[in-house]
Amino acid sequence: MTTQAEAVEQLRVIRSMMERATIFRALSGETALIGGAVSMAVAWFSEKRNSWDWAYWWIGGLLVVLAFYVFQLLRMKAVHHRRFWSPGLRLALRGAMPSLIAGGFMGLLFVRSGSNVAAACMWIVHYGIALLAIREFAPKSMVWLGWAFVIFGVTSLAGVTDIFHVEPEWMVHLNASRLMAIAFGGFHLIYGGLIVTTGRREEPTA
Repeated sequence: MTTQAEAVEQLRVIRSMMERATIFRALSGETALIGGAVSMAVAWFSEKRNSWDWAYWWIGGLLVVLAFYVFQLLRMKAVHHRRFWSPGLRLALRGAMPSLIAGGFMGLLFVRSGSNVAAACMWIVHYGIALLAIREFAPKSMVWLGWAFVIFGVTSLAGVTDIFHVEPEWMVHLNASRLMAIAFGGFHLIYGGLIVTTGRREEPTA
């Protein structure tokens, strides 16, 4: 027979799985599309800005996306009658925050030193690592997105540091705003579009 402790553990596992599904929905789809659109807009306005003027635009864009993310979580919590600060959300943040904090801080250090391109690479790489850190909360699509950020960020950083001996003419076109647009804009738009369209195809018809 199932003991009380085993029953409690089974309920905890079921609840954890439901929380993970909720977190994934909040992180993907519509949020990715909004994040991609905001990133494209910020890249346009920050194209010719340098140092902190450039960073302020991206920090502002981040706040806009975070606000939409919180709105999505609140909406889902209201629909499913769940707490906002749930155990699943705490677990996800516990996995992602170390990389986000480290990458954010290192990026700001590069901004301070005047290397916005290196700052962009740091943010791209560490965001990808943060996605990989919460891969247990989402299907493989988010894992692929995380790897896309990591590979693109590392490759871009290698180009910036001239490991591959890139021609100077190409380096002129490799600025911080364009790197951020490709990663945070392009990758998120592609990912969000695939998630939203796939989800709609999977919805039952009347």
